[in-house]
Amino acid sequence: MLNAKVQLDRRQHKRFRVQDGAIVIIRPDDTGVGRLKDISMGGLRFEYMSWHAAPIEAAKLDICLTGSTFCLYDIPCQSIWEETIYEKPQASFCWKRCGVEFGELTQAQISQLEYFIQNYTEGEA
Repeated sequence: MLNAKVQLDRRQHKRFRVQDGAIVIIRPDDTGVGRLKDISMGGLRFEYMSWHAAPIEAAKLDICLTGSTFCLYDIPCQSIWEETIYEKPQASFCWKRCGVEFGELTQAQISQLEYFIQNYTEGEA
């Protein structure tokens, strides 16, 4: 029972559901685009379509809003987990879900991230 409690308390930051229209651009070299699902001051979760079996190797991300000028560039990060959520045997693609942890953010990135969470989320996830 104690192990389960420790597992549940791992998160250091509250997660927030993100409004529709928020996307993540995977870097380097724009290797993919995904739908941002939830975010915290420590990381985020997104879903994306992949044509590769190998997990992504995100080194940086951009967070952008469609229909808006908001964009948070070059967020250092590392992939923590990834799972396939839909795969069709004959198809050459699959949908995946990925969790990333932010690296060291600049003060400007922290301010933009706080602004994003205050203005473009819909409550706790």
